[in-house]
Amino acid sequence: MMTHMDSVSGKYHHTDKVYTKIRNFDQQVIGVRLKNPVTNVPPSEKQAIAQQKMTTIAAQAKAIYADAEQLATYRAAWKKQKKYPTLIGYILAQLYKQSNKED
Repeated sequence: MMTHMDSVSGKYHHTDKVYTKIRNFDQQVIGVRLKNPVTNVPPSEKQAIAQQKMTTIAAQAKAIYADAEQLATYRAAWKKQKKYPTLIGYILAQLYKQSNKED
């Protein structure tokens, strides 16, 4: 699965800058923005849990893209809805909802 975003991290405080690394399809970095190093503290326990959860969901989405049958199922459901403009956004939202039900 090829994405435009290589990595994105959230804010710890309203004064922090978000770290974003964007790339082209040829793997070249086209933009990097680093957060304020003064407030660069390790994530809290809840943030670490949320990061792990999103890592798991991203791995599941990658597996769905590798499986043509599952991808076709998600694509058919995605075409019936209007909320999510991209297929990957729809898949990530569905996986996130499923993980919340399991918790």
